[in-house]
Parts: sequence; structure tokens; C-alpha cells
Amino acid sequence: MDRARLPALGSLRAFEAVARQGSLVAAASELNVTHGALSKQVRGLEDELGEPLFERRNRGLHLTPKGAWLAEKLGPLFGGLAQTMSEFHALDAGPQPLILSCEPTLCLRFLIPAMVDLEQETGIAVRVLAAGGPVDFVAQGFDLALRRQDFPLPAGVEALPLVEERMGPVIAPSLADAALSDLPRLHSRTRPDAWKAWTRGHKARFSGTDIQYQHFYLTLQAALAGQGVAMASVHMVATALEQGRLIAPHGFSPDGTQYVMLRPAGRASDGRVEALVEWLRDRMARHLSL
Repeated sequence: MDRARLPALGSLRAFEAVARQGSLVAAASELNVTHGALSKQVRGLEDELGEPLFERRNRGLHLTPKGAWLAEKLGPLFGGLAQTMSEFHALDAGPQPLILSCEPTLCLRFLIPAMVDLEQETGIAVRVLAAGGPVDFVAQGFDLALRRQDFPLPAGVEALPLVEERMGPVIAPSLADAALSDLPRLHSRTRPDAWKAWTRGHKARFSGTDIQYQHFYLTLQAALAGQGVAMASVHMVATALEQGRLIAPHGFSPDGTQYVMLRPAGRASDGRVEALVEWLRDRMARHLSL
């Protein structure tokens, strides 16, 4: 492929939808195209890139490592593009959208797929940015930040509590009959102590190999592909659990942290913020019953 020439936007969009949904059928329904047309677009993208993006086995699609990397990059871009077009159509119609920074994996796995419901149920326009770490509302240009609070609260920042974090091991259904202790453990460098904390709390022993991934998102993709057992946040795998694409043999337990909505302290009241926080609090609380 000529590196100066970008692939067609439609084929990238098709790939991103299939990667996020984990299913050609679900992605075709989302994009309102036929299963065959969507499959042709994805294969065309693979041919153009000269790289397989999915492994096709056991009648299922599983992202390759490079496919998972591309999906992680494209998710926020298409989420932002959709939000941009929503903002365009809403010009001169009211207040500017709230700009919300959200930790990348939570953004990809929970927030972006929930954006349609959020706008329909609250009427609030929100533009999402996938970002983690420290917040600087002025320099970074966002109004709010959704974070897991495992750090001291910065000066001048107010935290509105959402829900507690709960963690637990997850595996693909194909591994349901395997002994969990013998499976490879999938680790994320962005949460290096997740396995240690859960194992200590449950007095569990594991004899399988350890596999490291750079990001939480890639760890979950590896679990979906049946590569081993991943330590996951219930808020990031709720949809996969409901769809039967992952199972949680030991459920989920609190890890001592919580998700919060951060905003500048002392800013004038904005009813949209309170409504958004209530919506997120309710939506994420549903995950705690899984």
C-alpha cells in the first residue's frame, strides 16, 4: 500500500464497527448494510493494508494484535467524528456540547457505545475525548473528566462520585471447561497490580504463563480471542458479558477505588453536568449486578 494514500473511510468505519461489536451481524445492523457488503469492505481493507486484521476461526472473528491496535486508534476517531457531525447539525440550536475526557478503555468499551442512549435519554450533547492521567481543564480544553480515582485529588478540582470499581477474571466461553489456575494470565502494563491485588484477596494460585500487553484494551481483546484469562473491570466488559462473548467465573469484587467525574471547583452550576452524572451513575450501577 502507498503509505501516502489513506484507505477509504467507509472500509475503516466498517472495520471499526466489526471490531467493536465483535460480530459482522451486529456491525451490519448498526451501519444498516448487508452482512455480505460489510464482509467485503473488511476484506478489501485487509487486502489494501496487506495485513490480516482478523483471525477467522471457530466460526468467529478474532482481532490480530495489529488489528486490535488499529481498532483502539480508530474507536475514538469515529466517536469524535460522529460527535462533530452531531454538533454541526446543532449549531445555533443551543449551548455548546460538554467536552468529556474519559480513560481510553472505558471510553471504547462503555462510553462510546452508550452515546446514542445518552443523547436520546437526556438530550445532552457530549463530545468524548479518549484520554487518561492528570487533568488540566484549561490546557487540555475539556469540561469534565471521567476517571478511576486512584490518585490524590488535584487542587482546584472537584470529584463527583459515580460507582465503585469492581474487578474479576474473565475468559472466552471456549475456555469455560479449563482450570482457571492453568490458563495464561493476561496482564496490562497500565494496571500492573490488578492481578496481584485480586489474587491476594481471593487467596488464589496460578501456575499458567504470564503474557504482558501494553494497554488494558489489548488485554481484553486477547481474552475475547481465547488467549487466556484477563483481569477486567466489570464496567469495561459488561456488554461482552451480556452478549455471552466473555464469562466471569468468579464474578467481580471491589478493588477499593471508584469512578468519579472531575470538574473545576467553583465553576457556575450547569444542570447538564448534574444530569450527565446521574445518567452515568445509574448506567454504571447496572453493571454491578453482573
